This record gives sequence, structure tokens and C-alpha cells, in this order.
Amino acid sequence: MPTEYVSHFGLKESPFVRNHDPKWLYLSTQHKEAVIRARWTVEEHGGLALLRGDVGQGKSFLIEYLMNVWPQQFGWVCAKLQNTATINGPRALLSEVLSAFGLEPAQSTRAMVSTLENWLLAKVVEEDKTIVLFVDEAQSIHARAMTVFRDLLNLETRERILLQIVLSAQLNIDNKLNYYPALRSRIASVATLLPFSVEETDAMLLHRFRVAGSNDPFVICSADTVRTIQHYSRGIPRDIITIAEGAMKEAFLRDSTQIEPDHAEQAYRDLAGRHPRLAKAA
Repeated sequence: MPTEYVSHFGLKESPFVRNHDPKWLYLSTQHKEAVIRARWTVEEHGGLALLRGDVGQGKSFLIEYLMNVWPQQFGWVCAKLQNTATINGPRALLSEVLSAFGLEPAQSTRAMVSTLENWLLAKVVEEDKTIVLFVDEAQSIHARAMTVFRDLLNLETRERILLQIVLSAQLNIDNKLNYYPALRSRIASVATLLPFSVEETDAMLLHRFRVAGSNDPFVICSADTVRTIQHYSRGIPRDIITIAEGAMKEAFLRDSTQIEPDHAEQAYRDLAGRHPRLAKAA
């Protein structure tokens, strides 16, 4: 049963849930371009695609979306590295890669590379499968492990690279990659997610209101309110959601049928103390 403020706006559920259900994902033009660039890299067996963006830009959400879509649409075998912050060396990274694909880690790095290569050859050459490894929060991986990606990209036949890798990382990944020119030179495509414009902010909010069950999402949030939300959030999708949710609750408490700019301003003031990143937007 929806909470009071959700029902107040004629919605069936909260439009600002923070799970990774694909129905909530708004694919802006830049998100679509990022997907296309990464897809081209995988389709052409280019080896390495890089997706980068600031905190809160929706990189992890996009990776989860592709993890679901690509296997269904193209039959690709996709897996994702977990716990990247704990990967502190080559053996730890290889162990995580094998586990991601359901393979048993071995005692030595050489044995793990051999196990992975044999599995990839069976899948790619014998079964004609495309294998994709997603690495979310790649900037968190310890520097000592970064060279392993170069070694994995060297697993190839005459026709193709066996493992396609999509690195998703914060903007500071460039600083780390500068120390590994051999790996950086293997990047086949780069896509950078930028903060949303006012128009993109409006489109994302409308998308979420529609999915939440609104029959007329245009009346929920005025154009001036969208501009206010975009200003205080600096166009960061995660912060757009945080401020918009607070503004909706504020509008309900004031018995307003529309979210107004002053509701968004109050939500920002209430949240700024708990979210230091939001405070910088003032």
C-alpha cells in the first residue's frame, strides 16, 4: 500500500525508490550513446570499453541494466566483479574473475589464468559465445592488480580477443590509468556520463512519475521546480532523486497538489547537512 504522500499525488508507488529495477532507469541521450559505444566494442571484440562519470551519475544502475539486457538481446554471457575495493593484488583479482563466471579459483595465478583461458576458448571458439566482464567501481581496485586486465586482454585467438571487459569507474580512473600506458592503449571506446541538463532532469522526473502510475505527470512538478531541483542537485541523478523525493514530501505536508520551487528549496536545506555533496551546490 503506498504511503500517504505517494497517494496524495495519485501514484501507485514511490517514484524515487533507489533499487536497480530496470523500469526506473531513464536512458538519456548520453546514456544511450554510452551503451552504443560499449556495445560496438563488445560486438567487434575490441576488448576494453571504459565508462566513467562522477559519483551519483548512475554508472552502477547502467551496468545492472546491461547485465540483464545483453544476455537476453544478444545471448552474451555476462558477469560482474563484486567487492572491487577488496581486490588488492593479481591473485585476488583473478580469483574474483573466476568466481564471477562460476569457476573455481586455484592456488596460483598461473593456474587461474590457465583455467580461465581454457574456459574462454571452449565458450568463444567452440560455442561461439561472447563473454563480457563488467567491472564496477574499477577505480577502487589496488594499483598492483591493474596489470591483470592487460594480461586478460592478451588472451586471444587470431580472430578475436576472448574476454570483453567493460570498466565502469569514477573520473579519477584516468589518474590510475596514466601509470599503465599498455593498458590504457588497449581501451577501444570511452564514454563519459555528465550531469543532467534541465531538460534531462525534467525527462527523468517525468519518466519516474509515469512508471509510478501517474496519469498526468506534467502537473506534479512545475517547470520552475525542475529548474530548482536541477540547480541544487547540480544535475547529478542520485541527488535529483534525493531532492525531488524530499520536495514531494514537503508538498504533501503543506497540502499542495503540485511540487513548487520553495518545496525543493526546503528539501535541499533539510538534506544539505546530511549530504555534504549537496551543500556544495549552493
